Amino acid sequence: MVLMFVSSAAAAAAPPPRASASKGERPSGAAPRGERAEHFRVGPLVGVGFPRPFAIEGLAKFERLVGVGVEYSFLPRMNVMNVEASFAAIAADLRVFPFRGAFFIGARAGRQWLDAQASVTTGRLGSFREGMVATTWFVNPRVGLLYTFDSGITVGIDAGVQVPINPSFQRSGAATETGVASELDIDATLVAVANGLGNNTTPTVDLLRLGFLF
Repeated sequence: MVLMFVSSAAAAAAPPPRASASKGERPSGAAPRGERAEHFRVGPLVGVGFPRPFAIEGLAKFERLVGVGVEYSFLPRMNVMNVEASFAAIAADLRVFPFRGAFFIGARAGRQWLDAQASVTTGRLGSFREGMVATTWFVNPRVGLLYTFDSGITVGIDAGVQVPINPSFQRSGAATETGVASELDIDATLVAVANGLGNNTTPTVDLLRLGFLF
């Protein structure tokens, strides 16, 4: 009788068994299935695009929601419209991922420097070099995709528009000094190159962003 009483009392005092999670359920606060929890990631990205063909960026990403970075992009010296041109830019970069996925809305803001030179031949002056340095501050709103795999490999693409702020031009050369630049349309050619490469409102595209976020 006593043993039965003690056994019944122990059973009543024991806590109820914990219910096991149903198949397919995840603990509260866990990341969705197939996605790792991300609080902070940082790493390098490289890219190809237009108007500056090559880019190197350091990116930090927080809570899969916000990405901030610093980017250096450049064009090696090449011939554009019979003008040798090279230019580079440095910019701060912000991306917001409203759905915490690959889609983002972003903007760059920075400064661009462009150097252009053209060879000119005239009967009066012979052959000579004409040059121009064009600079501008800019903002570059854009939208795109940037996806980071669990391994850290990151790929992306985006498009936008570069809007110049207070662009400037500085000319140099014999044609400018002798006053024949307007006759030869040198200024118009150099300015057209500068405007087409970002000193005027210019479409931008990143054909590929590739990197690794730790």
